[in-house]
Amino acid sequence: MEEQKKKEKKKKRRVMSILGGKFLVREEISKQFPFMVYVTVLLMAIITNTYIAEERTRELAKTSKRLNDLQVEYVQLKSEIMEASKQSVLVKRLAGTGLKEAITPLKRIEVEQPEKQEEQP
Repeated sequence: MEEQKKKEKKKKRRVMSILGGKFLVREEISKQFPFMVYVTVLLMAIITNTYIAEERTRELAKTSKRLNDLQVEYVQLKSEIMEASKQSVLVKRLAGTGLKEAITPLKRIEVEQPEKQEEQP
């Protein structure tokens, strides 16, 4: 019974030592202080790196979504332009202006140019 009470007191002392900060004053801990600072700085660097990586991931996802939206818009506009530039659609649009569709095929006109005489010195 007494042993159990002693163990409970020791546990309470340890908890109070940690909560009160008394454990930081002990000599063994003070020798380890530079190492504890080093570990703390490393942990802070890891946490910062994680936050930065998460932010970049969110940014990448947002940019990827925007790219997909722009690709869909590009395809839609391209199909509208293709539809509007069809010959049959153009004929219907220009019917009110008096312009008519050419029935005869195009002919190529070639003009022969006389060869230039080379100047002799």
